[in-house]
Amino acid sequence: MPTFYRCLLMLGSLWALQASPVPTLPADQAKPLRRTFHPAEEWRYRVRLTVRNELEGLETAQAGAPEKAVQHSAEVKLSWIISERVAGVAPDGTAQIQEQLEKFGAAAHSQPSDAKDAEAVKLAASLDRMASEWAHDRALKFRVKPNGLATDIPTEGAPKLEESGRPLLTPWLNHALRPQATLPARPIRLGESWQEPRRVHMADWTAVQAREKDEWLETAAGEHATVRLHVVQEISGRVFEHPAGASARLREKEAGEGPPHGNSRTETFVGDSLSTLALDDGRVLAASRSARRETVRELPPVEGTSQPRRSRATLSLQVEIEPCVEKECEAGSHR
Repeated sequence: MPTFYRCLLMLGSLWALQASPVPTLPADQAKPLRRTFHPAEEWRYRVRLTVRNELEGLETAQAGAPEKAVQHSAEVKLSWIISERVAGVAPDGTAQIQEQLEKFGAAAHSQPSDAKDAEAVKLAASLDRMASEWAHDRALKFRVKPNGLATDIPTEGAPKLEESGRPLLTPWLNHALRPQATLPARPIRLGESWQEPRRVHMADWTAVQAREKDEWLETAAGEHATVRLHVVQEISGRVFEHPAGASARLREKEAGEGPPHGNSRTETFVGDSLSTLALDDGRVLAASRSARRETVRELPPVEGTSQPRRSRATLSLQVEIEPCVEKECEAGSHR
């Protein structure tokens, strides 16, 4: 996956099912696992999403008082039902998926511990707005290739996250909320792991580092013959925040020569995905996915000090996908 967005494309993240010995894989699994589709196939899942926003930094309670470390946070939880249907299968095996999102549960919000905490109240209001705009029935159409890669997912496939700078979590979430997983080109060998660097271009970022680690894991014996795929993706870099009106030449010069004239921030993205996959058709049976974007800003020192000040903003996501069994999903909500 050479490009940034393909680097973010879904894996299948999940912390489900305890690992235990399973029968030896059949001989035909000594080749890459691939999705197989049949027209009119249908599946239903319960999806749970947790969004958490945190801010940390130094603040002054009143003029002349020393700065102290403070933390503000807010969280919201949502749940809904996803129904997927195979509307058609192309000659190359790519499926046209029709997805219905419905039966949204009431959003569960965390309450600021201090009613006077204006920042926490602001964070909570932002998450409440996001949840209310998202929690409505909708229908989507997209494609899934034989390697499990979902394409053409509409932007309304995920809530609108408030991210500063280039979106990282937003495209990740649009794939993470789908019960799909991009399958490796490697054959299944239980316990095998591999790590590869990724080439990622991010405008205005310097010292960009990206990598992905994949691993095949065994699963507990059950109704289906299954395997688990664990994928971890990491991207980090530094962004210079130039004063308004800074020339392109100054930006280029500072990016190549070192310390900037202005503030800077360090960006880190970590995505973790563990998917339980059916060996007969490559379908995702369950998943648990998480991602975190951390932004650390370095601000000029205040008068009379030599040390720079730092603030940290963390936006984190947790996605749980489980299959519907009879009416279990109808009664389920938040856990």
